[in-house]
Amino acid sequence: MLNLSPALRRTLGSTRPAPQAAPSVPSVEAAGAAGIAAALLTPEEVGLRLGVTPQALERWRGNGAGPAFVRLSRKTIRYRAGDVYAFVTGRVVASTAA
Repeated sequence: MLNLSPALRRTLGSTRPAPQAAPSVPSVEAAGAAGIAAALLTPEEVGLRLGVTPQALERWRGNGAGPAFVRLSRKTIRYRAGDVYAFVTGRVVASTAA
């Protein structure tokens, strides 16, 4: 797409299509099983978002210090995005004073 100046764009007329509404995101309930899987984050994804390693998340799970998690099987752990968000917002502080 060419980068036209506003004056030239007015002269030539708009070549861009009209903006369309953003697609709505279905709720997890409406999306079914596929939606649930898409809404769950792996420990690697959560680690990237929080800036920690998956091993740190594993330690936190062991001592109850990390975000709430979902145990799908003995070895499969996932996190709900809302739980990760709640974990972060619960640790917002205004001062380092005790």
